[in-house]
Amino acid sequence: MRNAPFPFPVPDVMKDNIYELTPRLFTDRGIRFILLDIDNTIAPYTVNAASDRLRAWVRDMQAAGLELFILSNNKGTRPEIFSAALGLPYRKRARKPFVRAAREVLAETGHSPGETAFIGDQIYTDTLCAKCCGAFAVTVKPIEFSNFWLRLRYWAEWPFRCAGAGR
Repeated sequence: MRNAPFPFPVPDVMKDNIYELTPRLFTDRGIRFILLDIDNTIAPYTVNAASDRLRAWVRDMQAAGLELFILSNNKGTRPEIFSAALGLPYRKRARKPFVRAAREVLAETGHSPGETAFIGDQIYTDTLCAKCCGAFAVTVKPIEFSNFWLRLRYWAEWPFRCAGAGR
C-alpha cells in the first residue's frame, strides 16, 4: 500500500466536549468504531473516576450500535481504571501520533479506518493519529488547563483548531 502525503491535522468535527457528540453524528457517516482518548477528553487529568454523565454517554453510544475502545498515551493506571468503570477495552502507551497501536487495534477488532472515529483533545497527537490512519477525527476542547505546558500546547494548536472551527 502506498503512503498518502503527510496529512494536515485539521479535525473533521470540533465540539466543546464529548457530550455534544451524538450517536447520529457517527452513524450517519457509517462510523461503527470509536477510539476514545482519556486525559482531558473524557476526564480531567486530576480525576481518576468515571462520572455518571460519562457512563450515560457511553451507554447511549453503545445503544446506537457503536463500539468504543480506549486508546491512550497514558502509561499509568488511568486506562485500566476507566476501562473497568466503563466496561470498555483499552490500550495504553499508544504513542499517538504514531499509528502502530491504532492500526493494531483496528486489525484486532476487524474495523477499517473508514468506519472509525478518533475522539481526543490534542491536535498533535489524537487528530494527527486519526488523519494518518485515514479515520474520522473529532476534536474536543481540553477539559482543563492544569499547567503552563498544556496552555502552551493549546496555543500552538490554535491554527489547526481555527481551520476545523465550524465543523
